[in-house]
Amino acid sequence: MPRRVLLHSHHRTFKVRYPWRTEGIAQALAAAGSEVTILCTADTARWRRRESAHDGVRFVEVPDLLRGRQRSGWDLWSAWHRHTWLRRQHFDLIHCLDTRPAVIHPTLAHLRRAPSPLVIDWADWWGRGGLIEENRPAWYRFAFERLETHYEERYRRHADATTVIARGLAERAVGLGVPRDSIFWLPNGCAPQRIPVVPPATHRAEFGLPADAFVVGFNAADVTIGFSLVLAAFAQAAAALPQAHLLLTGNLPTDARALLARTPHADRVHALGFVATDAYTCALTCADVFLLPFTDRPANRGRWPGRINDYLSTGRPIVTQPFGEMETLLREEPIGLLADDTPSAVAAALTTLACDPLRRAALGRHARHLAETRLSWPELSATLEAAYACAERRRVASK
Repeated sequence: MPRRVLLHSHHRTFKVRYPWRTEGIAQALAAAGSEVTILCTADTARWRRRESAHDGVRFVEVPDLLRGRQRSGWDLWSAWHRHTWLRRQHFDLIHCLDTRPAVIHPTLAHLRRAPSPLVIDWADWWGRGGLIEENRPAWYRFAFERLETHYEERYRRHADATTVIARGLAERAVGLGVPRDSIFWLPNGCAPQRIPVVPPATHRAEFGLPADAFVVGFNAADVTIGFSLVLAAFAQAAAALPQAHLLLTGNLPTDARALLARTPHADRVHALGFVATDAYTCALTCADVFLLPFTDRPANRGRWPGRINDYLSTGRPIVTQPFGEMETLLREEPIGLLADDTPSAVAAALTTLACDPLRRAALGRHARHLAETRLSWPELSATLEAAYACAERRRVASK
């Protein structure tokens, strides 16, 4: 009988379907023969649960009474739906993708009735000092910082094994009493099959970009830390490189329009916003190099920026900062350049790559190779299986 695994996430379906983490884990497990269910928050449904199957993975989407970004694991109605659904299920292992109340309380109630190994993932520094300081308005921080921190930390020792997206979170888990030998570093994985490697000029006409431009790419899904650095660095690089253009996709900060209005060479900045998946893939391939601001902030100590997985898959080099997981990655793998978090340093790195197409191509080839090997989900599944084996051993030992 195949192993039955539940991946329990507070995220909405569209986020779960990103190949970087939850669905990437699910596909890796399914490919190895497991029977995988993802329990997540519906994108918009408020009253009814919905079930479906995609690529051999079962999706169960529960309703939530909140709206938009607030549909993130805090709703009691969502928690109740998860609890009632879980009462009729049995799994050989549960992997919680973080510990928001709508996830952890139904999970623990289920495990009291039907014990099985529990793995808990830690994929962001959510609470005090982390993303709540960067990505939320002041009123939200005042009202919810203590609650967010409580749920981020309180339940870590319930896990039989822990997966962490960043080694900074591993140290934090150890500080909370989680045994070090039960912690497994599991970065986001790449899905290179979704992004073909094509010459940068292939799709540029579709986005109003000159075929012979030097295009700097930047994308953001949720987190926009360092956006001002991107604009300031591009402005300096553009002054020296008349062929330089900046292509922005995805989420931009609320003050982006004002920042762009004050940016020199703004006529060479192309802000697409969120685009459909096919257009997003084509837009990514227009870049010659990607900027990934990753400055020295507590939130970045607990992050692996998901966008880097798409950048690597395009086969383009990256310019980022010597901090956290990005410093470790770029010191281990020749996939780009590290630059201090000043506009002049980042602009110098961009200029270096603009003037050296052979080096740019070599770094890009290695980036794609990394996406196809070490950071592919088939490769990362070995770590996943090691974490699950650890959880099973510890669960047996605790009886």
